[in-house]
Amino acid sequence: MDVHHHSDLHQRKKKFKEYFLEFLMIFLAVTLGFFAEQIRESFSDRSREKEYMKLMVEDLRSDTVLLSSNIRLRQQRIKMIDSLIFLLTSPFIKENGNTIYFFARSISPPLNLFPNDRTIQQLKSSGSLRLIRDLKVSDGIMAYDQKMRGFLFDQTDEVQIRAECRLRADKIFNGKVFNEMLKNNTIIKPVNNPSLFNNDADLINDFIVETQYMKNANRIEANRAEELLDQATRLIELLKQYNLE
Repeated sequence: MDVHHHSDLHQRKKKFKEYFLEFLMIFLAVTLGFFAEQIRESFSDRSREKEYMKLMVEDLRSDTVLLSSNIRLRQQRIKMIDSLIFLLTSPFIKENGNTIYFFARSISPPLNLFPNDRTIQQLKSSGSLRLIRDLKVSDGIMAYDQKMRGFLFDQTDEVQIRAECRLRADKIFNGKVFNEMLKNNTIIKPVNNPSLFNNDADLINDFIVETQYMKNANRIEANRAEELLDQATRLIELLKQYNLE
């Protein structure tokens, strides 16, 4: 009978060097994969950061236009109030009815400002502020947001002052004339030199007192808008480091 020799069923024992090489290969593969993922995420974060800053600059430029217009309108309103007070206290009040009515009606509409805060809100709500590497940039954005929110909150004082001024105006101006002055959402100067509805000196003085409060409120808001405009302009300059053009 032939005797068959069976091959050894047991695998030969690996040497330590082979185990070490296998471990080293696995370690290198995992490490390289980790670094590759980190590089990919870093590239993605930098791309998102730049896109946010591009949108931020667009918002800031929009705000600078709004702020410049708001400042100009408030400065015009201050001049109108000065002229209105002068005419109401002059001996020629009856000869200047057209101008008095025009100024009195023109200073009453609100001069609200609605900033474009889409990017700031996205950065805050999504936690994307962490993407901004430059601390000066992130601090600048948050400082601007805080100042803008303060500016908008402070406008509530002016709302109350304008409401009081309108109550005083109701007592001395002819409502029919005011109504005829509004054409297609535009205030036009009346004709025929309309007279005041009431020439009572005390009522006129009450109205003048409220208008000077309004003047001061407009001066304060104009100064705040100028500060915001300066802050927005400096922030745009700071964001030029992203080479967004």
